[in-house]
Amino acid sequence: MSEIDVDEGWRDQALCAQTDPETFFPEKGSSSADAKRVCDSCDVRAQCLRYALRNGERFGIWGGLSVSERDRITSALPGQRLGLARARRQTRDQAILAMVDTEVGAPVVAASFGVSDQTVYRAIKARRARERERLANTG
Repeated sequence: MSEIDVDEGWRDQALCAQTDPETFFPEKGSSSADAKRVCDSCDVRAQCLRYALRNGERFGIWGGLSVSERDRITSALPGQRLGLARARRQTRDQAILAMVDTEVGAPVVAASFGVSDQTVYRAIKARRARERERLANTG
């Protein structure tokens, strides 16, 4: 199976496929709460978010996040100076952490991204270390 097949096979299971598409592309200034509620219940939310991040989706709600929320994930990556593999890993880790922040358990996050629980815990541990370092430098 090709990477494209793997990346897009999740769409058949997406709850948004059963919902009015307009819900996921609200007018500027309109609420995205309805779309995010659908995403919160969706089993393939992580795959959707990963797709949007990998493909630079510039419109709509994908994986429960708006364009500006996805931009915050990707803007944290200094992609100019990183190798491609490292940049992809950091993007993946940011998406993992965004999903962890929605209070989904690590095993569910790991399964959604096709990684081990250890990978999820490593991303959490690395974030905590960065936060401790930032606090130490500001104190």
